[in-house]
Amino acid sequence: MNKPLIIALMFAAGLVGCSAERISNIPSYKLKVIQGNELDPRAVVSLQPGMSRQQVQSLLGTPLLRPAFRGDQWDYTYEVSRNGIVQEQRNLKLTFQNDQLVKAEGNAIEYAVEQLKERYGEQIEQQPAAPQQAQPAPELIWTPDR
Repeated sequence: MNKPLIIALMFAAGLVGCSAERISNIPSYKLKVIQGNELDPRAVVSLQPGMSRQQVQSLLGTPLLRPAFRGDQWDYTYEVSRNGIVQEQRNLKLTFQNDQLVKAEGNAIEYAVEQLKERYGEQIEQQPAAPQQAQPAPELIWTPDR
């Protein structure tokens, strides 16, 4: 048989087997990529309405994103991916009004509550709630982002 033809066919078959999709199935070390701000669950849960920007920044750190056209919003994002596949993603969006925290939303809040329940489970649920004082406070809306 023709030796160059056989070599060319083997080379072509080897290239077809080396597609990016098939290579990702080969068990080898895949680099874990961590991007953004990993937020401490206790810090996220301790956010309170009426906190100043400086208080929030000292609690959570500097935000990853500060939108140029909305100075009243801070975005904290966190993502872990391996081989281009996102394994973990959390977001926290804080809204300020007159330099006071008025709204927090995102799946980082739900994640923080779950983490604290796992760590301190029964201790958190057994603690009696502190008596509420009749003070008008700004409305704080916590909504998990799904």
